[in-house]
Amino acid sequence: MSIDLHQKLYNPSAWSKNYTEGYEEFLKISTQATIDARNSIPCKLDVSYGPTERMKYDYYGTNLPDDARVLIFIHGGYWQEASKELAGFHIKPLVSKGIKVFNLGYNLCPQVTLSNLVTEVRSGIEELLKVCRKMGCKDVWIAGHSAGAHLSASLLYDREWLTTLKQSKQLHLIKGLILIAGIYSLEPLLTTSYNEALKLTDDEVKNLSFNQLDMSKSEAINNIKVIVTVGEKDSPVFIQESKNYSKRLIEFVDQVEFVLLREMIDHFDIVENLRDPNYSLMKIIINNIIS
Repeated sequence: MSIDLHQKLYNPSAWSKNYTEGYEEFLKISTQATIDARNSIPCKLDVSYGPTERMKYDYYGTNLPDDARVLIFIHGGYWQEASKELAGFHIKPLVSKGIKVFNLGYNLCPQVTLSNLVTEVRSGIEELLKVCRKMGCKDVWIAGHSAGAHLSASLLYDREWLTTLKQSKQLHLIKGLILIAGIYSLEPLLTTSYNEALKLTDDEVKNLSFNQLDMSKSEAINNIKVIVTVGEKDSPVFIQESKNYSKRLIEFVDQVEFVLLREMIDHFDIVENLRDPNYSLMKIIINNIIS
């Protein structure tokens, strides 16, 4: 395989019908969706969960009942781009259904390492679970797109952290993960331009490549559903990553669902279409959260 083809396979823009020249237009649309949500929905912005400027979350639906169901969303951007302010497609449809939304921010590579990001996200999720428990919420779902899907998946692999959550009576709040167009193998990225910022170490490639980890002898994770989804027009690599990861998850998660969206959906409109409450993925998300 030529280097150019390898790079293309890991470049979602190269497979998008709308963003073949880059995804700046996608970011503009994302920004506007967030602005629209902030202007029309009661919210609390930039709540800190850590010491840095990016370790903050936004809370939408502050007017909903304290015990309303919750979705926590983790944005993508190859761990080195974008922000919580560029991930607003899902907010209005979910809040209209009585579901609170938390958009979680985090630092970016190369200012920090990928290992740092995994730790940050776990810290942010733990803080939000404390907030949800204090409010009386009993149902929390966590969703992530692209790199955010990988960061969401990372929550399943720190058994010490999961045990701590269980002991503090927070783990039971998590009902499921929704992993959207994620990538779960890191070694192929070593020979792409994305690694210039990621600077992946051997340990990160080994420990954070979830498609390669053998979990068949690990203790099963019960009562958490994982939905893995990808669009049929995404890069062939991203599609195969999601298919393979679904099979890996079955080794240690008792509820796994794989969804290939056959609606000419690519890496970007898989989340852009979340603005539409009748979009198939939005229906899946809402039906699972409120069931």
